[in-house]
Amino acid sequence: MNNYLRKYRERRYFMRIVLSINLLIVSFMLASLLSAFWYSKKISLDSQQEANEKVLSQINYNITYMNETVKNFAISLFYDNDMAHLLYSGEIDRFEETTRVIKLNKTIAYNSFVHSVVFYNSKRGVFFTGGDNAITAPNSTLINRIEGYLNGSDPIYKMQLMPIEFTPDVRRPERKQYVFSLFLYDSLDEYTRTESALIINVKPEWLLEKLELANGQSGNRSNRMFILDQNQEIYSASARTDLDLEALKDEVYRHYADGGNQVAQFTYAVGDDKHIVNYMVNPSVDWIIADIEPYAVVLAAVDKLKLVFLTVAAVCLVLAVIASLFVTSKLYSPINGLLKQTKRFTGNDLDRFEEKDEISYISQIYNRLIETLMQEQVKQEGDEAILRSYYIRKLVTDSSEFSEEDRQECIDKGYLRTSLTKDIVLGAIKLDEYAKLKAKTLGVDVNLLRFAVGNIVQEVLSEETDCDVVDMRSEYLVLILEAERTDEDRISRFAQLLRRAQSIVRDYYQVTFTVALAEPTTDSRELTGKYERALDFLTYKMNFGLGAVITPAMVQPNLDNPETQIPPELERKFIEAVKSNRQENVFQELEHIRRVIAGMSSDAVIQSVIHLGIILKQTVREINQNKLAPLSIDLRSVDRLVFEKETLDDIFAEFGSMLNELFVDRKRGVENKDHVIVDTIKEVIQANYSNPNLSLQEISDRLKMSSAYVGRIFKRQETISVADYINEIRLLKSVMLLENHNLQVNEVSEKVGFSSPSYFFKLFKKRFGTTPKDYRIKKSLTDPPPVPEVHKNTN
Repeated sequence: MNNYLRKYRERRYFMRIVLSINLLIVSFMLASLLSAFWYSKKISLDSQQEANEKVLSQINYNITYMNETVKNFAISLFYDNDMAHLLYSGEIDRFEETTRVIKLNKTIAYNSFVHSVVFYNSKRGVFFTGGDNAITAPNSTLINRIEGYLNGSDPIYKMQLMPIEFTPDVRRPERKQYVFSLFLYDSLDEYTRTESALIINVKPEWLLEKLELANGQSGNRSNRMFILDQNQEIYSASARTDLDLEALKDEVYRHYADGGNQVAQFTYAVGDDKHIVNYMVNPSVDWIIADIEPYAVVLAAVDKLKLVFLTVAAVCLVLAVIASLFVTSKLYSPINGLLKQTKRFTGNDLDRFEEKDEISYISQIYNRLIETLMQEQVKQEGDEAILRSYYIRKLVTDSSEFSEEDRQECIDKGYLRTSLTKDIVLGAIKLDEYAKLKAKTLGVDVNLLRFAVGNIVQEVLSEETDCDVVDMRSEYLVLILEAERTDEDRISRFAQLLRRAQSIVRDYYQVTFTVALAEPTTDSRELTGKYERALDFLTYKMNFGLGAVITPAMVQPNLDNPETQIPPELERKFIEAVKSNRQENVFQELEHIRRVIAGMSSDAVIQSVIHLGIILKQTVREINQNKLAPLSIDLRSVDRLVFEKETLDDIFAEFGSMLNELFVDRKRGVENKDHVIVDTIKEVIQANYSNPNLSLQEISDRLKMSSAYVGRIFKRQETISVADYINEIRLLKSVMLLENHNLQVNEVSEKVGFSSPSYFFKLFKKRFGTTPKDYRIKKSLTDPPPVPEVHKNTN
């Protein structure tokens, strides 16, 4: 027994699976049962509410129908000419009164729902009655109750049925009865005793019997229907007065006030018992019909379901435990087999891993075995990797000394995947922007990147052919491909595979590399020369861009191109565009130069780029020689472009940035020059405004510039012409003279430079809205305002 318990105690992972499966099953089962129970409860409540609302709707309809019937009956009596004598006659006429009362009793006899009718004659202060004897019996309190309403003891709701409780025989006060009374009178305002009234009393049996029938369906006294009238008085089919119904009345009105719903349901607690209350409002008589039922009775069927659910849950739990043990034993069998296998590696019993489960123990044993195997493999492969790298690098860098014995040894020991007996294609691989990458990663990660790139390239190309990739312990990787034939299509296929390898490296490591393939050869002794050729082709990365796969066919047009420098005509157009500040033409000519240089050989490309930098520096120096404010562009970066940038696109992008700075600097210089000219013009006007001959032409002559040029610059800067500015200054000066000196208006006009007094008057009135003379008078009567400034553009 102890061994059996020990076995299951040690199998912690097994027990974890059992508990997990049981927990999952139980959680799902409980969630399902709770959802089913909640849904059943909801359906029961909804069904009961729907049934109660149907009953309340029927009673509500009966009340509305009866109220309309009684209203129509009351109106027909009230406006009956024969009955008007009973309401309004001020004289006693026994014969007429008896005749009309007899007619009234006949009318009541034809309407079975009428209990009695009362005519109150306010002129004589008497009642005429007909119908049930309870209205005239000396021991009945009904007529007294009606008279109380007429006297104002209780409010009267005109044309609405109102429940009235009375005692048929005062000798037996415990016996109470109800009638539903409807009052009708002429006034639209609140009733007063000074006007006659008609009162129709309706038998209560038509309503109370239905309430009694509904209440009799349950033996529980808390299960009943009742009515709340306009005065919030409670009426039930039973004459009993229940304190719980009185408390419930306040709760019904509270819910109605909060929600404002005509039909609603809520739960009400009476002591420890809960009840379900449904109510419906009748707007025609302002009554509320309510129904109260025990909560336990409504949900009795649901409570029976609860026992069924608990039984099902217990059965499912037992079945879940049995099923989980069975499923777990099946799932655990592979782990149990592994445990038996691992015992022979440890030499000890399972007690050694009491703090761990089976998976942790198996993982520990597996990791120990893998570590041992890797140590042995590293020892074996380390020496072989060194020898393999040595032989391949010797083959590439000194192929003429690579003997047949060396080749055979490499093949026998697996150092070479290629046999060197077929067509051979040698390529050179270099990571793009190698210097930046090395500086960023401190050289360590670059070695790992070269190793990863070599493995990816070799894996992709091995799908098509035998290949070897070796790190040359410098910036380059060497690629050796072998194929039965190496025509142009075959080279294109190799290039396609290399592009796929580039995509993989870019996705994984976010770096790119460039590959250059030399011409194919069949003699392995020529591989050193092909290696040099591949390195030469790799320099064409400047022409074809980063991440290029450069083949001999791509380089051949550049090698055949005899041009070694920029054409003089293209050079001349570029210089002229820069000097004349034509930005669009400059970039067009720069793009033409880039296309010309891109078609040259690698040596010619470098020479042409350096020459273009020299041209740009010389042109800027010539521009600065003819400028008062030299351009501040930094030309020292031009010399570093060839050494810092790896492609023509990058180099010409830098040239473009320099030229943009040049144009911005020149534009800034032009704007500064315009500001100097405008400030000078203002100074001339301020100093010579009193000169009647001062004009745009005279100012231009002083500045030795054309009048059109001066006028255009001033208008662009100040948004006002030179002539208008002169007049503005003269007008402001005239204001100062008018305010501070006792000169005649004509003298003021002459002193500020106006040759015509009438022209001065015209401009002054247009500017200030008054004549110079009136302006002086107004200013002498009031405090002088500040002199307005010249309006100008401050931008």
